[in-house]
Amino acid sequence: MFRSAKAYFLILLMLGGLSFFPLAMPISSSIDNTLDPHFQSIPLQIGEWMGEDTPPDEDTYRILETRNIFSRLYRNPSGETVHLLLVGSNKDRRVAHPPEVCYTSSHYTITDSKENLTTVSGKELRVKEFTAQDQRDATHQEKVLYLYKVGKQFTTNYYAQQFQFAWDQLARKESQVLLIRLSGSTREPFEKFLAQILGHVS
Repeated sequence: MFRSAKAYFLILLMLGGLSFFPLAMPISSSIDNTLDPHFQSIPLQIGEWMGEDTPPDEDTYRILETRNIFSRLYRNPSGETVHLLLVGSNKDRRVAHPPEVCYTSSHYTITDSKENLTTVSGKELRVKEFTAQDQRDATHQEKVLYLYKVGKQFTTNYYAQQFQFAWDQLARKESQVLLIRLSGSTREPFEKFLAQILGHVS
């Protein structure tokens, strides 16, 4: 009986929270031009990896409705690459969407999708990983790792970060929603990259 009452209370609480959710829906129809100055402090060289900025085209800015996008391609002496992508906004939570959406719409098949615990600078962090297989080229695939940051919190749950950002807006609390994504031919350097990146976005 107690367990049933507790479950009923939790359901009511969730429904109550969701009833307020539309109040914090993004209301801007224009591109968010706010740029995060911390992005530019991310090192151009990480270990043996040298970076080159790869700015998005205007269509990407328009689709994501933000110019707060940091895109950089790192390459090591062996020719392996790691692509760092940061997409953030202080007012529109729609910019931080699941990377799987982009890959599947670009003719990739998602395999080996899982959550992992990784250690970054002595701290355990939960991340989402998958392999993206190019449907048009059987020899090409990418390893992908990502997580979201909203306010000071990190999560792999898309709905959790959406709800938290909406809650922060309702509470008039300064917050930012941010997608952190790494992709490349190998996942081996991802932890090293995360250690460098998180210090500039935390």
